[in-house]
Amino acid sequence: NWCGTYSPEDETGAAAAAWTVVGSCSGVIPPTKAPSGAGGNPGCPKAWVSGTAYEALDQVQVDGMIYECDEIYYGHCPYREPGTVPGDESWTKKGKCEGTLAPTTAPSVPLDAPGCPAAFSASATYEGGDSVEVGGVVYECKAWPYSAFCSLTNFEPGSDNSDLGWIKKGGCDGTIAPTSSPTKPPAELYYDTGCHHPWLASDLDTYVPGTRVSYNNYVFECKSDIHYSKFCKQAAYSPSGIYWSLAWNKIAWCEGTMAPTSTPSAEPSLTPSAEPSLKPSASPSDEPSLKPSASPSDEPSLKPSAEPSLKPSAAPSDEPSLKPSAAPSDEPSLKPSAEPSLEP
Repeated sequence: NWCGTYSPEDETGAAAAAWTVVGSCSGVIPPTKAPSGAGGNPGCPKAWVSGTAYEALDQVQVDGMIYECDEIYYGHCPYREPGTVPGDESWTKKGKCEGTLAPTTAPSVPLDAPGCPAAFSASATYEGGDSVEVGGVVYECKAWPYSAFCSLTNFEPGSDNSDLGWIKKGGCDGTIAPTSSPTKPPAELYYDTGCHHPWLASDLDTYVPGTRVSYNNYVFECKSDIHYSKFCKQAAYSPSGIYWSLAWNKIAWCEGTMAPTSTPSAEPSLTPSAEPSLKPSASPSDEPSLKPSASPSDEPSLKPSAEPSLKPSAAPSDEPSLKPSAAPSDEPSLKPSAEPSLEP
């Protein structure tokens, strides 16, 4: 790390912290043969342009040097400039070049192509492999993850950002004979009998593949694709935003609300529920329960029980009763009374 700070000729002694003397030499080392353009091509490929959807093994030119997009880290090639520190991870230096490469022949659709595919529609949702026509030119939507751009505004085929999502395949003429009509074309909206539950940010965690919501009199369905469906749980991809097509399919238009379910029955179900209700019933039952409650009440009852208890109280009262017992005891008391009786 100190090599860029201290020169080998530094006389203060600091050079020893960065450089090691390995020997002496004289003259110069003859240069190696300058690398030629990749593959022996006499010209330079196109210059690198930030944001272009480069793929593995694509070649570009920067300041007369050819770079090749890495097969592993190709995902960074559109954003990391070749020849820079972050770009070195995504681009491999192949050699120098001069001039330009001779253009290849323009691509075209096969001669036996039956005609042009359907014209591009800004309201449709496209996936990898879908083909569209714009101005007599065929474009094919790239595979995931680049297919995410195919349905977004400002990435239409033929636009400045088209290369991020679309591949230009060639020219076409006429139309392709239609196949048998599908029951529900993906790009065609049908009329639903009522609008579903509206999209709400508070419900994001509940949105899964196949979930249907309504917005602005349209019905949207969360995509079934394992990648796209994850966007349904993010507010940035709501049906009201500009990126909705990454998460949702617009499948129908609607009016009003869905018909309610059948009215609940007036009678309770025959089988009790597995769990008790959270609140007690409005009034107690007419008959007492067969079993006592688990624990006695904190307050005594207002009326005494009809039968005496089986066991006496724990201790006698502190004061004598007002009336004597019905019959005297058979045995004398252990202690004489404090006062003599009035009668012998």
